[in-house]
Amino acid sequence: MSSVIEILLVEDSPSDVILTEEALKLAKFSYNLSIKHDGVQALDYLNELKGLPDSRLPDIILLDLNMPKLNGHEVLLEMSRDEVLRTIPVVLLTVSERDDDIMDALRSKMNYYVAKPVTDEKLSTIINAIHELQTKGLDTGTHTNDETHIRLVLAGNPHTSAVALRQLANDSNERVRSRVAENANLPLDVFQKLVQDSSVEVRTSVGENRKAPAEVYEFLAKDSSDDVRLALSTNAQLPVHLLQLLEKDDNIFVAESAKKTRESTTQKVDAF
Repeated sequence: MSSVIEILLVEDSPSDVILTEEALKLAKFSYNLSIKHDGVQALDYLNELKGLPDSRLPDIILLDLNMPKLNGHEVLLEMSRDEVLRTIPVVLLTVSERDDDIMDALRSKMNYYVAKPVTDEKLSTIINAIHELQTKGLDTGTHTNDETHIRLVLAGNPHTSAVALRQLANDSNERVRSRVAENANLPLDVFQKLVQDSSVEVRTSVGENRKAPAEVYEFLAKDSSDDVRLALSTNAQLPVHLLQLLEKDDNIFVAESAKKTRESTTQKVDAF
């Protein structure tokens, strides 16, 4: 993949366009910047690129929240419905401090968000971090606090691509790997890798993940760590036969916890 990052900025405010352009000029990477001034223009542009042979979609979209015609929420919703467009990482640019705005965007498609006005250091760090996770091989180096924070956010985001999640599952930082293990949208191969992680904390997080496949739970039920099995025993998504197996665990706390979880799960089913 090209080392030049293709960026699409969707922003209706001329002053914010200028600020973003100035911030990007100080970035330490090569990029091409395309600008669209409302949500309709942006979606028309993206759909046009999809239909052109040998065209290249943006590597990252910088999306304003409040725009005419179609706002940021509506653009995110349309992108989430498209198998191709939903793979493009989106960084929301917003002055909104309302938690509802951010959560609505996260439910649709958003990968990250930045409060306006954007700064060159913040913007370039985010773009570079996302692009590296999408395109490069295993990164075992150390990261700054800002880079680690970005990786933590992306690790737990259900819209983070499978490519990026596979890299984050190899991160040298245990906290990042644990956050990946909590992600509700993990590919099977990432689950299979994380259940063999050397960190008890990471394996514990996998056991608490209610979206893990049954075969992952089967593997963790035999884990050598009492803490991992204890965490697993609290997971109400466990098949009944695994809860029954854990009820016979040598660790009395694991056994008692599994019994409580099974009885609670059974009562809910009976009530339904």
